[in-house]
Amino acid sequence: MKIVSSEALRVCTTGGTVVLFEPGVPRTIADEIGLLAIQMGAKEYNDKYVEEQNAEEAVFEEVVEAAPEVTSDLVTLLEKMMDEGDPKNFKADGYPKAAAVNKAIGRTVTTDEREAAWESILNS
Repeated sequence: MKIVSSEALRVCTTGGTVVLFEPGVPRTIADEIGLLAIQMGAKEYNDKYVEEQNAEEAVFEEVVEAAPEVTSDLVTLLEKMMDEGDPKNFKADGYPKAAAVNKAIGRTVTTDEREAAWESILNS
């Protein structure tokens, strides 16, 4: 017997069998457990008797992050590093290494700040 429930349902028998039904998910089970489930409000799965469940429409918020502030001292430092061209200061993709930038500028530079400064140099 194939049973479907419109809400979460737990069917327990005196013999210790427990069957869980998820909302809207049909399950094939023994007839005696199916009859208990029907008595508890479930329905026999049949195209004629299955109710359509309305899906909730997801609502998404657009998150706009402010661009990091690009400081002139960071841009100057990155231009100097680019002019020197020391391969130890750059990653394989051509971006400057964080440790090299932090050491040269004397403070911790965030990834966003470093990448924004690097992009401003490349796009100028």
